[in-house]
Amino acid sequence: MPKDRELVLVSLLQEATRIANEADDIRDAGLPVITAVCAATGWPVGHLCLPEERDRRVFVSTDVWHEEIAGEFTQLRKASDDVRFPLGAGIIGRAAKTGRPQWIADLAAEPGMVRPIAGCVGSAIAFPITGRGIVAAVLEFFTREPVEPDPELLEIMADVGIQLGRVADRMAARQALLFGSQRLERILDSCVEAFVSMDEGGMITAWNAAAEKVFGLSKEEAIGRRLADTIVPPQYREAHHLGVGRFLTTGEKRVLDNRIEITGWHANGYEFPVELATWAVQDPMMGWTFNAFVHDITDRKRTEDALRHAYEHEREAVTRLRELDVAKSDFVATVSHEFRTPLTNVIGHLEVLTSGDAGPLTPAQTRMLGVIGRNSDRLRALIEDLLTISKVEAGVFDLELRPTDLQEVLTAACAAVEPRAKRRGHRLVLTVEGRLGTVEADPEQLQRALANLLINGVSFTPDGGLVELTARVDGDHVEIRVIDNGVGIDAEEQPQLFTRFFRGTFAVREAVQGAGLGLAITKTIIEGHGGEIAVESLVGHGTTFTIRIPRERPLWL
Repeated sequence: MPKDRELVLVSLLQEATRIANEADDIRDAGLPVITAVCAATGWPVGHLCLPEERDRRVFVSTDVWHEEIAGEFTQLRKASDDVRFPLGAGIIGRAAKTGRPQWIADLAAEPGMVRPIAGCVGSAIAFPITGRGIVAAVLEFFTREPVEPDPELLEIMADVGIQLGRVADRMAARQALLFGSQRLERILDSCVEAFVSMDEGGMITAWNAAAEKVFGLSKEEAIGRRLADTIVPPQYREAHHLGVGRFLTTGEKRVLDNRIEITGWHANGYEFPVELATWAVQDPMMGWTFNAFVHDITDRKRTEDALRHAYEHEREAVTRLRELDVAKSDFVATVSHEFRTPLTNVIGHLEVLTSGDAGPLTPAQTRMLGVIGRNSDRLRALIEDLLTISKVEAGVFDLELRPTDLQEVLTAACAAVEPRAKRRGHRLVLTVEGRLGTVEADPEQLQRALANLLINGVSFTPDGGLVELTARVDGDHVEIRVIDNGVGIDAEEQPQLFTRFFRGTFAVREAVQGAGLGLAITKTIIEGHGGEIAVESLVGHGTTFTIRIPRERPLWL
């Protein structure tokens, strides 16, 4: 390469470097670089191509052109303006796709031309401008006559493209910064919490849409105002100024990097509760920026106050109910004891009368005394149930567990209920599989529990029905069942069966005798033996109560 030409090309590279250092935009750098290239190479025309706005993979010609003689290449400019260059299409598309300079020595001999320009120019050269690995622009030049490729020139032009790539890098960085800033602003505007920033001087620099709603002040009104006078209640403003000054001089943080509850100041001149989260960011150029997310917790505070008042009211109500419950239990226990003494005398005199010790009785008198006796037994059973419930509630209901012949307990329970079953025409059947042996039990209370279940079966089975009591050994437990073919229990009522004073719909409708205590007491007795009780029932097909009690004394009893 001649010395003079080498100096010209070096000067061209230096000029391109200077332009790249000073320009902020590819368009601004494009024309002076194109002019310098044309002057250094003698090429008469050049122009700038950029990616299309809607599709960055397609390049189009711009209005940035340099012509040695104005108007000489009007046909070329018109042909270029009307064509789009996808990646790989034409010389511009190939330069964009490969990222390397392209040279067509003879356009007239080039097959598959994208533009009808053969005849108006001789050779075409295209140089990509690459920034961050992406082709940001393509410079295209033409000669009047065909020219063979010049490797040294191609190398220099590749370096020119690299230098201009720095402009593309700065453009991309600015665009990324702008996009990031806009994206952050959109994110902050979509936040449900108010976002506020202030500079070291205490002036508001950021104010999102939520802040407008929370503090009643638009962004335009808030930006540039002193933050302390805008959102800090008057009584906290001095402390705010002292805290900011202390941080700037000593770095001490008391509120920063914490989430606290405090009050904010509304534009309408009133305080309201907020939750505040603050942090500070230092910029080498701008200094410290103080940021805060502010959440209006007025509704939460109202809810908390309402819940607190409701809780206090509920606690008072529970205390009162507990007092009433104790008073009720005491009353029931007292009345039951008071009923027991006169009832015992009544039953005693009945026994004297029915035995004939007080003289012979007529058949009518015997029948009447029988009615009185049965009702006296019923009243005595009710009193015993009430006393038992009182003991359970007072925590003094204790079972006396001892080795017990379970067969005897089952037989005694059936015997106690047999008269009642006969009056209804029921068959009461006891079935025991194998030898049951002894169990750790309170025989009187266990018999009472079984009798309650049998009475329940008798009461809720139509006349002439069947009530069965079965028992068998099942591993380390004994399984006892009371089965009837009576009216059954509605599925919705079954969970309440063992609740004190609960009476099912059928019992209420048919006026079946009972206070709703028998099953509750039965459950207490069974669980006191370390066992469990369950019920299965189908309306119209009968009910089965299943009891499982351990054969040996449970460790926790």
